[in-house]
Amino acid sequence: MLSLPLLVIMRRLGYARVHRAGGVYIVETRLPSRGGLTSLWCILTQVENIVKTGVKLVFPLLLGRTVICDRYALDMVVDGMAGLHDPPSHTRLGFQLLRLLPKPNFAFFMDIDPEVAFKRKPDLPTLEDYVERLRLYRELSSRWSVTIVNARVSPETIHRKVWKLIASGSLPLVGSLEEVIGPIARGNVR
Repeated sequence: MLSLPLLVIMRRLGYARVHRAGGVYIVETRLPSRGGLTSLWCILTQVENIVKTGVKLVFPLLLGRTVICDRYALDMVVDGMAGLHDPPSHTRLGFQLLRLLPKPNFAFFMDIDPEVAFKRKPDLPTLEDYVERLRLYRELSSRWSVTIVNARVSPETIHRKVWKLIASGSLPLVGSLEEVIGPIARGNVR
């Protein structure tokens, strides 16, 4: 891991905390938003993500295989931005490097209430962490060509709508997402 030595130093200096929840380690930084250390951390962690994910994707794709991912580039961006407390309006170079990964044919974000997600899989320290990530997913999805799916409906409805999009071979334009996928609840997002 390229970032591990830097993480050790940042923890000793009080710039980072590591949370363990649900068997996952989450790094939260307290770095100045414009500092060189913050940029270095972002670049190192995203280069690690590219190497780790690239190996798992590139070889199967070169062999002509279909690859289905549960998490991908947008998830890495959201997790990184949340850990650095970056606003969605500012994308650091490290996160832009993730665009080097192969672009998926289809990508979906299942938009669900943060409270429900936290109860199902509490792998983030607090409910507020889920709320922060939900905001980032919603704001960044269109920039990363990810279709937002209203996951507050029955699994059958979700399956039918997503399969219809995949079978058609095309996704709707960003402006018509709510018409095709359904309304996205906004009330529970702070």
